[in-house]
Amino acid sequence: MKKIWLTFACAALAVSGCGTKDPPKDAVAVAGDRAIESKELNRSYALHPQWKRGETQLQSYLTQLGALVAQKLYAQEAEKEGLDRDSLMSGYLRFVKEKEMIKGLYRREVRSKVQISEAEERRVYEWMKKKVDYEYIYARDSGRCASCTKILRNQGINAVIIPPDSSLRTGREIGGTVGNVPRELEAFLFGGKLNDIMGPIRSGGGYAMVKIVGGRVDKFLSENDFIEQKEKIDKLLADQKSDSIASHYVATLMRDKDLRLNANVFWQVAEYFRQRVKEEHIDPMNMRSVAVTGDEIQLLAVDLNAISNEVVATHRDGTLTVKELIDALAVMPGSLRPRVRTPQNLKDAIGGIVRNQYLFKQATREGLADDPEVLYEYNLQRDETLANAYYERRRGQTSVTPADVDLYKHQAPVSEEQVFFKFNMTALARDAKVDSILRAELPALEQRYHTLLDTARVRGMLKTPDAVIQENPIPIYIREIFM
Repeated sequence: MKKIWLTFACAALAVSGCGTKDPPKDAVAVAGDRAIESKELNRSYALHPQWKRGETQLQSYLTQLGALVAQKLYAQEAEKEGLDRDSLMSGYLRFVKEKEMIKGLYRREVRSKVQISEAEERRVYEWMKKKVDYEYIYARDSGRCASCTKILRNQGINAVIIPPDSSLRTGREIGGTVGNVPRELEAFLFGGKLNDIMGPIRSGGGYAMVKIVGGRVDKFLSENDFIEQKEKIDKLLADQKSDSIASHYVATLMRDKDLRLNANVFWQVAEYFRQRVKEEHIDPMNMRSVAVTGDEIQLLAVDLNAISNEVVATHRDGTLTVKELIDALAVMPGSLRPRVRTPQNLKDAIGGIVRNQYLFKQATREGLADDPEVLYEYNLQRDETLANAYYERRRGQTSVTPADVDLYKHQAPVSEEQVFFKFNMTALARDAKVDSILRAELPALEQRYHTLLDTARVRGMLKTPDAVIQENPIPIYIREIFM
């Protein structure tokens, strides 16, 4: 959803008529029947910044709060228009709820069992004082990766010849920090020395070769600073330690489920997937890769319609039909879909889908459908999804004329012709037009849904509310891994 700016008449949240029930104690805004808590504001401020350099700290938080309020208003408009009852949308939202229930089960059965020692905390604290520059070579095959060792050691990645089939990739990362480099590389990167090389090491579905080429160390270490960073350190370590516990938990749960593929049907399905699914769609940051697109899934549904009711896999408590397989992939967000291009990919995906069915059943038995943290996370994602759906509907209803496009070209901050590509100025003009329409409609929505802000509480959250921000926000890319 594009950036929408809001102006508000500020009021205290205690004003009557702001909803059918009292907002949470730490609410900073109310928009209709939605309350925005300080936790959500802080998360949005860091992960989806709408503020910019030159604003005071208070102004930047109010800018971010305005964007969140707009999201809540659009989510309610989407409900009013019945977008949440659309079959595809309801399936998607059902998947999100089940996903959050499984994550709730993970927190209960896995995270609660993690134990962290002080020695581990202090090791990570020292690592946090380092920033590492490194070059890497990445390949699907370990031998292909290892063959580049001598070149990487003596000449660096610029001398590596990249084949046209994308079987080998190279890159350089500057200022890598703990938590922002691949976990399997942390001990080497933050414990190694300049020009050290490691690999091939299993990483991200392939193999990586890594060379340390630079870095910086903050030598300041203090007990008070360590104590302040302890919560962040514990979360990082808990994430790492949870993996082995989670693997054991899932293996125990699935031990007697007797999951089997129906070979005759599986190989028919696998052939269609091989023909339809192209190479993985990778964004420039390698964060929101899409292994199989919605269009490809729709084509596969048509291809496999004749055998849609055939059983592709069996397990102790039931079966998985071809249609159920396609439907399971269709309701997943693109970035969470598993690879399905090869027979092995497809086999792994089927295993993941069946595994998640069992995890969801266990989460249901443990009452996690009503768990407060599950509901909190689900409702945040539900509002974001519905707000985006509302925006896309309005965008689809907005037409642009040649005159609109010409006007936009004269006012646009970018030129149509770039060095390596060309902007779709018609699409950008449509975005600009729908943004303008929605911006003009916002005051009426604020009145309809009784929007209120508690600016005093927002100010109270900040140490230096009147300090001017000197830098633009740094984008943070979050990749959720579920399958």
